[in-house]
Formats: sequence, structure tokens, C-alpha cells
Amino acid sequence: MDKSALIASIDDAIAKHEGNPVAKVILGLTKQVWQIDWTVAPFDIVSHYLEFDIPYFYRFMAMDLGDETEEQNLIIEWVNTRHALDKDAKAGLPALVDELNQLRVAARKG
Repeated sequence: MDKSALIASIDDAIAKHEGNPVAKVILGLTKQVWQIDWTVAPFDIVSHYLEFDIPYFYRFMAMDLGDETEEQNLIIEWVNTRHALDKDAKAGLPALVDELNQLRVAARKG
């Protein structure tokens, strides 16, 4: 697995979803998780997001060094955008999971 390519593709996806706060937070959380363990399934990440399982993500964030400000901002964005998780946002989650699966497969092949 080329982790640097995977993280770069997540950064590109975050930029692509700039107008979608739910997707942006989920992608940011995925980046935090995959910096430590790229084998965690996107569905699991989205499930922990939906459960508002902040401690789950803190465990991953505690294992890396250097982006603490980014991590804190991500948690704050998550809290501040919980109201954006409406019916339309939930309807887009399966497509986001599929996009993340494709990013991971592409990085593994690359």
C-alpha cells in the first residue's frame, strides 16, 4: 500500500467535497484513521461517525504526531456540522463509502 498516495487522494477528495460539510468531516476522519491503519473499512469509519464516537477517532489521533491543530479543528467541525446531517446528507453516505473504497483500491494497485 502506498500510504502517501492514499493520503494525497483523500486530500484531493476533501477539496472536491468542499461544499459538503458532512463529506468533508468524514473524509478528514478517514484520513486520520488511515494514517495509522489503512485496512479500516470505510463503512466502519462512517458508522463511528454516525454514532458520534469521538473517542474512537481520538485513539487514532493519539497515535500520530504533528497535526494536532488539524485534528482539533476536525473535531470542532464535526461538532459544529452535526446539524448538516439531514436526510439528504445521509442519502449520500453510501456513495461516499464507495468513493473511499475506490480510493483505497486505487492506492493499493498504484
